[in-house]
Amino acid sequence: MTALLASIVEAYGELRVHKGRILLSLIGVAFSVFALTAVMGGGGMLTSSLTQSSETWGGRDTTLMIMPMAPASGGEPAQQDEAVLEQVDRLGIDQRTRRVYDSLRLQTHQGVVTTELTGVDPSYATIFRTRVEQGRWLADSDARRLSPALVVNQVLYEQLGSPELGREPVTVYGPSGAAEAEQAVVVGVLPADPDLDWGPTAFIHASSLASLPGRTEAAWTSDYQVWVPPEQADEIRSRLASALSNTPAGSFDVQVGSMSADDLGFEALAWAVIGVALVILLLGALGLVNISLVTVRFRVREIGIRRSYGATGGRIFVGVLMESVVATVLAGAVGVTAAVALVKAPFVTSAFQRIGLVDVPPFPVDAVLVGLGAATLVGVLAGALPALIATRIRVIDAIRA
Repeated sequence: MTALLASIVEAYGELRVHKGRILLSLIGVAFSVFALTAVMGGGGMLTSSLTQSSETWGGRDTTLMIMPMAPASGGEPAQQDEAVLEQVDRLGIDQRTRRVYDSLRLQTHQGVVTTELTGVDPSYATIFRTRVEQGRWLADSDARRLSPALVVNQVLYEQLGSPELGREPVTVYGPSGAAEAEQAVVVGVLPADPDLDWGPTAFIHASSLASLPGRTEAAWTSDYQVWVPPEQADEIRSRLASALSNTPAGSFDVQVGSMSADDLGFEALAWAVIGVALVILLLGALGLVNISLVTVRFRVREIGIRRSYGATGGRIFVGVLMESVVATVLAGAVGVTAAVALVKAPFVTSAFQRIGLVDVPPFPVDAVLVGLGAATLVGVLAGALPALIATRIRVIDAIRA
C-alpha cells in the first residue's frame, strides 16, 4: 500500500512538472469521458422519457387488462365489479382501477358543453402516471361525497371559468336538461398537453357515476386495469383468467395491456448509445497515447539517470504508468462532474419532460461508474506502451541522449 501511495504521489508531482505537455491530452480525455457519461446519462433519461410517455396511455409495465366478454343474463354492473374485484383483492393486488367511459354535460360561460367523462379508481393515477398541475387527484373518500368530485383537463377548466378548486361548485345536467341538475366540485386540473387536449375531458370516481343526474343505476365497467409485479405477471394472469372465465356476472378476458421497454425497442437504442460513447472514448485514448509517447521521448535522459541510481525496470514501468492513470482519473472526474451538471440542468430536464418524462429519475450511477472506470482504463492502456518503452531504454544510451 505504501509503495502504491508513493507511486501516486510521485506521478502527481511529475504531472505538475510536465503539465504544459499533457494539458491538451487531458482536455481530450476529459471531453471524451464527459461525452461518454453525458451520452449514457442522457440516453437513460431519454429511455425513461419514452417509457413513461408510453405508460401514460398503456399503463406501467406488466399492467393486466381485464375485459368483460359476455355479461350474464340479468346481471347488474355491481355484480360485475364484485366478481372481478373480489378475485383481484384475493390475490393481494392494491394497484387496480376500473375504467368506465361516459359523457357529462356541464354549464360553462359559453353555454352547456358535453365532455368526455371517465370513471376511475384512485390507483388510476399511479398505473398511468397521471399527475395534476393544480389541486389534487381523486381519493377514496370522493366516492361518498354528496357533490361529485371532478378532475378536469386545462381546456375544460378554462371553459368553466377557472373555479376555485374544492370550493366553487359547477352545474352538472342530466340528459333531460335543466330539470335534472346537480352541483359538482372540481378538485384537480391536469397539466396542459397539446398532443392530448383535443377537447374537454373529466375524470370522476367510478363509484360516483350513479350519483350524477339522470343516472338511475351504475354504468357497466368498460375494463379493469391491474398493475402486478413483473416476476408474477404470468402466474397472476393465469390465475385471474381461470377464475374469471365463467362467473355469475359473466366471462372475462385477461391480457397484458402494457408494453415493456424491450417491446418498444429501447434496448436497441441503449446499445446504439453505448456504441457511440465507446467510439468517442477510443478517439480520446488515441490522442493520449500519442502525447504519452512524445513525453517519454523527452524524458529519456531522466529515465537513464534514475536507472543508473538503481531504479528497477518495474519501478520505472509503474512510475510512467501511474502518471497516465492519475492524469486520466483527474480528467475523468472533471468530465463526469460536467456531464452530471449538464444532464441535470433545468433546461435539459424540461426538454425531456416535453417528450413525456413524468417522474425525473436520478442520474444513473452506472453512467458515473462507467465514466470513471473508462478514464482509469484509458490511463492504463495509454500508459502501458510508453511505460514498456521506458523500461527497455539502455542506461548508457539514455545518459548520452
